[in-house]
Amino acid sequence: MADLVVVFPTREEYERAREALVPMGEAVRAVEPPPAVADVAVPYLIISDAARAALYEAIRRGLVIAGHVRHRDPLPDALADPGAPGPDAGESVVGRVAIAFVGECMAEADDLRLTAQVEGDLGPVFPYLNAEVPSGTFNPSGPSFTLMDGPRLVTLFPHRLVIGRLREMQDAWRTLARLKRLVDGVWRRRDSITPSHERRVRTSALEIFSRLPKTNCRQCGEATCLAFAAQLLAGVQRLERCAPVFTGEFQHLRPALADLATGLGL
Repeated sequence: MADLVVVFPTREEYERAREALVPMGEAVRAVEPPPAVADVAVPYLIISDAARAALYEAIRRGLVIAGHVRHRDPLPDALADPGAPGPDAGESVVGRVAIAFVGECMAEADDLRLTAQVEGDLGPVFPYLNAEVPSGTFNPSGPSFTLMDGPRLVTLFPHRLVIGRLREMQDAWRTLARLKRLVDGVWRRRDSITPSHERRVRTSALEIFSRLPKTNCRQCGEATCLAFAAQLLAGVQRLERCAPVFTGEFQHLRPALADLATGLGL
């Protein structure tokens, strides 16, 4: 079986896991975040098959993890510098970041999906992001703000963020750091930005389609899943009309699809 990457919401839980798994020796490896991402990252563990039983026993005894996923080697640019934090102008609006969930991305099996909780309130930043990131999608009624970070789809909510299509955990670290730099930087410059409260949708039907089951079952009333995605984006269809996702064998797709739809105000 492939090695597992075990992710933790806090350093305290990581330390608990290390203490519990020390007897496993070389079956457990720790990966520390580099300084450039230390403000958003907690170390993770890579465990071999020999350590799985000990991990599950620690979880049974109360250890809290954010998730575990198949180990993927970082790509060459995985730890490229995400940019240094902006000049200290008071507390970060984002504050502390804690990964609450990590799992396989439903849109692309080789990628990861992540949910992180943030300490601060991001809601007041969204109109400023809307003015500064014209390619983003702003949903005032959410409120939420959705943007693309390369191939990664990011949706920001007031107290959490969701990222899809991450390549592996070090890519997740870098992406979280880059997002924090963006949000904090825009907030620090807010006095020089005219906020925009205009609702915009800048996501394609293909982005929604990539998260659908692609069965073309027609239970929604459309001929294809792509047609359903287009009608959903246009506000004609409702997400719950996708029976395979809501009541059928594809219910595992629902969380990622619901996050995307919520972020788009659909």
